[in-house]
Amino acid sequence: MKGIILKYKKIIISLLVIMLSIFLYSNKPYSLYEINYVKKVSQDKIENSKLFYFKKIRTKNIEPDTKILIVKKNQNLSTILKKANLSTPRIFLKKSKKNCFYRINVNDKIIIKNKKNNITIERNNKFLRCIYDSKNNSIKKIDKKSANKEKNKGKDNDQHIELFVFFNDIKGSFYNAAINSGLTPNEIMSLADIFGWDIDFSLDIRNGDSFGVVVNRYFSNSKHNRSTIVYAIFKNKKKFYEAFRYKEKYYDSNGGSLQKQFLKVPLNFTRISSHFNKKRLHPIFKTTRPHLGTDYAAPTGTPVYSTGDGTVIYKGRKGGYGKTVIVKHGNIYTTLYAHLSRYKKGLYVGKKVKQKEVIGYVGSTGYSTGPHLHYEFRIRGVHKNSVKMKFKKDKKLNKNAIMKMKNKHKKNINIYSWINKNYIKFYNE
Repeated sequence: MKGIILKYKKIIISLLVIMLSIFLYSNKPYSLYEINYVKKVSQDKIENSKLFYFKKIRTKNIEPDTKILIVKKNQNLSTILKKANLSTPRIFLKKSKKNCFYRINVNDKIIIKNKKNNITIERNNKFLRCIYDSKNNSIKKIDKKSANKEKNKGKDNDQHIELFVFFNDIKGSFYNAAINSGLTPNEIMSLADIFGWDIDFSLDIRNGDSFGVVVNRYFSNSKHNRSTIVYAIFKNKKKFYEAFRYKEKYYDSNGGSLQKQFLKVPLNFTRISSHFNKKRLHPIFKTTRPHLGTDYAAPTGTPVYSTGDGTVIYKGRKGGYGKTVIVKHGNIYTTLYAHLSRYKKGLYVGKKVKQKEVIGYVGSTGYSTGPHLHYEFRIRGVHKNSVKMKFKKDKKLNKNAIMKMKNKHKKNINIYSWINKNYIKFYNE
């Protein structure tokens, strides 16, 4: 019997490895790169689908009042303009060598812009570019060399927008789940910023949490250069948070602002190495001393933000705190940021800082066992546990503003509907 087992040992092990691989692959998180491209989502598909998907929309950077015509055989400028429902301007009646519209060639590109009673006509080919402006009744002639410069310049301005939708559930790390969904590191940071007033990403994230994000990606010369989150939904501890972008801020569906008076944490993606504790055993001096702040472990050089709008009232070394910054917020609140490796360039006492503005970088100066940020929150000089603090939100939008916000997002309503009817339902099962 042992001989038979040894004989087929390699085969049995190979089969087990294959079965394990199949199991792991079938249970891994969904990724953007495994999802089919969807041009249009019908209502039936929205209601019946339980699959993740993304929608991609490309919009060309062409002005609505612009017409582009290519010169064909037996066509002159008059016939071209007539085709564009435009009468020939008087300057074109002067047939002279100086007028570079006098002789047009086959395959020349004629671009006509009619905006606010100002007509611009452009003749464009490989060697020459001429622009007629009706406002001052003049013609601008650009030679081959200049035309090539303009052409190359235009490539950089050849921008378009693509709309993406990303989803995933969280198993272990939020950052890894977001990367696996197809989000970029900058988009992940933006998502954390949006919900940073309600969710502490160092403490509150749990297995089974999930998110859905609608992102506008901006491309220039086929290269992705920036992104804007249009809509986001986050499930955390069985509670759902929703964010609609409106006038560069984020609101829920009822017009309530997601932005609060103070951020919950002053830096991104950290763990708490030491909590607020009035009777903590000091790690260096081995004596019981009050720890009147929260320590966030993070790599040296991690940016540290001001948690609210305020004025810098202290910048310098402060005993065991090491390099420290203190910010005053009105007449009631102050926040302290200690053990910094360095300050933000241009920071000085008296400088006005905005919420989420970088003021320094994580370090280990002063009495410290490793790189971290020591953060304190005080109300009228009294130390408070920032983790347990609840802060006021910005003002709610009025009815007219809510209507404007909803109308702005109306074109994406099928996507939001799909998220709410299927994605959330899927994770509630």
